[in-house]
Amino acid sequence: MARRAPINRRMVTREASDTIVLFRDAWGEVDKRFDLGRLGLPGDVTVLLAEAFRGHHAGSSPDTQRGCYRALRLFATFAREEDAVAGAADLTSTLVGRYMDWLNRQPGPDGKGWTAPSKANALAVLRYLVDWTKRHAPDRLPSRIDFPYNPWPNRSPTPRPKLSEAVLKSILQAAYEEIDEAWDRFETGQRILATRGAVPGVDARTCRFVRTIARVGNGVVTAASKVPYGVSTLSTRGGLRHLSGYLHLTLEYLPAFFLGLAVQTAGNPDPLRRLRRDCQSSHPLDEHRVMIDWGKPRAGAKVKRAQRRSFDRRRPYAAPNLIDRLIAMTATLASQARVQERDLLFLMKSEKLGTVRLVSMSTLGKGIKKFIDRANDRIAIWNRAAPERWREPLPDFAAAFLRGSAATQVYTASQGDLIAAQALLNHARIDTTERYVRGPEAARIQAETIARAQALMIGWVMGENTVSQAPPAAMPASVPFGHDCLNLLGGDRQGRPCSRLGACLRCPGLVIPLDAEHLARILQAIAVLEEARTRIDPTRWALIYAESHRILTGDILPDFPGELHDAARAIMAGLPALPVLE
Repeated sequence: MARRAPINRRMVTREASDTIVLFRDAWGEVDKRFDLGRLGLPGDVTVLLAEAFRGHHAGSSPDTQRGCYRALRLFATFAREEDAVAGAADLTSTLVGRYMDWLNRQPGPDGKGWTAPSKANALAVLRYLVDWTKRHAPDRLPSRIDFPYNPWPNRSPTPRPKLSEAVLKSILQAAYEEIDEAWDRFETGQRILATRGAVPGVDARTCRFVRTIARVGNGVVTAASKVPYGVSTLSTRGGLRHLSGYLHLTLEYLPAFFLGLAVQTAGNPDPLRRLRRDCQSSHPLDEHRVMIDWGKPRAGAKVKRAQRRSFDRRRPYAAPNLIDRLIAMTATLASQARVQERDLLFLMKSEKLGTVRLVSMSTLGKGIKKFIDRANDRIAIWNRAAPERWREPLPDFAAAFLRGSAATQVYTASQGDLIAAQALLNHARIDTTERYVRGPEAARIQAETIARAQALMIGWVMGENTVSQAPPAAMPASVPFGHDCLNLLGGDRQGRPCSRLGACLRCPGLVIPLDAEHLARILQAIAVLEEARTRIDPTRWALIYAESHRILTGDILPDFPGELHDAARAIMAGLPALPVLE
């Protein structure tokens, strides 16, 4: 077989703007710059990808844009290692298959290869750009290129760990301790700057250092080289980082404020990081409550779904009070921030860049790790001093754990009310909320709820319920039944609900008398299931209720003699309403 000619990797001469992707902010300033010419791909492919990158991600978040560029670098590595792309004509369905095979062969950090979600995300970036090109510039694709649907099945990511109520309270306690410490230092600094003389409780040298640093940096800590004191001199009062806390918020204490707000709001980390200084408004009905608003990107960050919660300001650490402190502690930082970030709340002085910037997610993540270490150091001291009041150390966690953890606590406290958790998370779809609360605790509550609902249902079917015991019309249930059970609550596990709960219609203990009364209840159950099918999410109905509907209509109903149906319908009209399916 003839050997394939080597690919010419020299870029086709083009204008720089063809391969450089610029994203501008609302003020027209360049916010992000990506040079696709550095990927080493052929010129026509580079221009194709650059144009699609520019068009598809014009409204995406900076993190999404960076993720796209990382995925393109990965594709370029594949093209180089496999000698696979000589030009746009090589962008074919066969190439997609080769790329998938290459992704499957990549070693992971654990030596087991990449996870299915990682591979799917890498492939999806390329698919989005190709699909954009198909819509807007199809002539750039000389060959047919298609992507398989769901190339890595069963790739649902492992649910994030859920933090318990006790852990969330410990996080808040540690955060409030640091918030108080930061606020006390800032207030002391404000007293120092408000006078030229002595300040009660503060030594004269600290006052002199703080005033000098404020004067040199216009209220914001500056480089050590610009301060007329040596490092050793400043170290006698904690060093420049410590002293900067007298002037404004520092990276050391920023995570404490962020975590306090994250737990209280149950907001997504990145939208919370972009919280604006004008995020508060008065409650229309309660003078003591304050509304907090923030934006949540939706639909590829091109549409924002408003997030809003109200808080009682009378609580000392309520979110509005934390925000008020943040506004005060970042006032001087905001005055020196870039114009596009001056309205944001979580600002910091970057030591690396020497500028005031919005804290990045990576920097915030590193700050949270240090926060955990400091908190555990304080807890260790506490436990040595008061072992009879032992405090558990904080576990290792990330900001992304808090939203699902808070939702799970609401779900638990409401005895399995998904609507309450959905309201907290402000989800448009309840199945999204279900994914957030999924876990052992949710499974326990669901089993208990089903057990209670079925116990009431069975008693009702058997006519053993009193009026006060009758199931309320709004009680949620998983399956309605028109049958008897030989051993519901005793079940096959002593002292625990039956392991077959939720599958009663397939249970060998199922007993259904062939009489008009039970037929009436079965007809009613079928009607309720069919009504629910028109109302709830189709996927949820198919998962939870479809099998019960099939057994009732296909296996059980035909066993009843036809002459019973008229009598059953007459009885059915007088039956109390079945529980509402959700």
